[in-house]
Amino acid sequence: MLRIVSRRLLLWTNICLVIGLLLSAWLPYLNPARFWITGFSGFFFPILFPVGILFIICWGWFKKRKYLLINIIAVACCIPTALSTWGIHIFRNNILSKVKDLRQFTLMTYNTSSMGLVRYVTDKDKEAAIYQAIEAGSPAILCMQEFYSNDNPEKEQHIQRIKSVGRYPYHYFTCDKTHWESWYYGIALFSRFPIAAATAIRCGESQFGSGSTFLQADLVVHGDTVRVFSVQLTSYMFRGEDYEHMKAPKGTGLIYKMRRTFERRSAQALQLASLVAESPYPTIVCGDFNDTPVSFTYKTISNNMQDVFLETGAGWGRTLSYLSPSLRIDYILAQPSIDVHGSKVFEIKPSEHFPVMACLSLKKN
Repeated sequence: MLRIVSRRLLLWTNICLVIGLLLSAWLPYLNPARFWITGFSGFFFPILFPVGILFIICWGWFKKRKYLLINIIAVACCIPTALSTWGIHIFRNNILSKVKDLRQFTLMTYNTSSMGLVRYVTDKDKEAAIYQAIEAGSPAILCMQEFYSNDNPEKEQHIQRIKSVGRYPYHYFTCDKTHWESWYYGIALFSRFPIAAATAIRCGESQFGSGSTFLQADLVVHGDTVRVFSVQLTSYMFRGEDYEHMKAPKGTGLIYKMRRTFERRSAQALQLASLVAESPYPTIVCGDFNDTPVSFTYKTISNNMQDVFLETGAGWGRTLSYLSPSLRIDYILAQPSIDVHGSKVFEIKPSEHFPVMACLSLKKN
């Protein structure tokens, strides 16, 4: 009797898993601005997919061919989603530090969490971690989201310091928000290549200083023009009281806040994808998407683009230091006209986000 109950329980668990797996893999293709529930579905895929593989092994062991076939079909249908979640290049020669071609260049994207500024006081450990990453990677192009700098000589003048430490003669700063006349917040780009043109493109409103604009810059790289977008898409920005009022009425609860974030972020993703499609130059998109690879946001922006981690990396590619080891929300995407030679995630603590760096080059026509 116990054996029959156990098998039935296993069967119904498997049925729920197959349905959940397929939904988590394919619902993110729908715009959460219209179907908000789809914004949640992708969160579960990194858990459900490995469990689906375990059920294949389980039914194979019990020699249940019908259930085995159902699970094989379900997992096979989700392979494209899995390939956008995990890097599979375990044995690839990942070229990053050793630049063999003079046409190659490196680019790093880094959400600096206001350069370690917490309640208007700099956390020196976090600040040191940021400069450690810059010195360790020494990228030719450095894109920084949630960037902060100050004009006050007694405060942190990060723009001048980074230009000196990284040997960057060129920079552009969106300056999306100003406090007390000398505290500046926004998205910054530092470059060893000349900046032919740069602008900040409005993409919404953010009270946190980064996320109100896309940074667009045209760089002259080895004689050719490359367009770079550095972005930070809308974040949930949860506070402690949000968790205490999950079911609060009249649009004040946690679920409502997530729905509004899904809507804003999907609109930003469509706007960014349109800007990339209109670019007359080979284009790179980098930054903090605040969304996982199994999301409408990622699928929209990465369409016809190369994800540098998926092209060269292996494993999770985690870029957020807390909440979950599976969270990859910071990306570098390059159009097919650009070769990807290598990539690396710098797991530098106590940095909240881990910087991502890539070695790239323009393809020879």
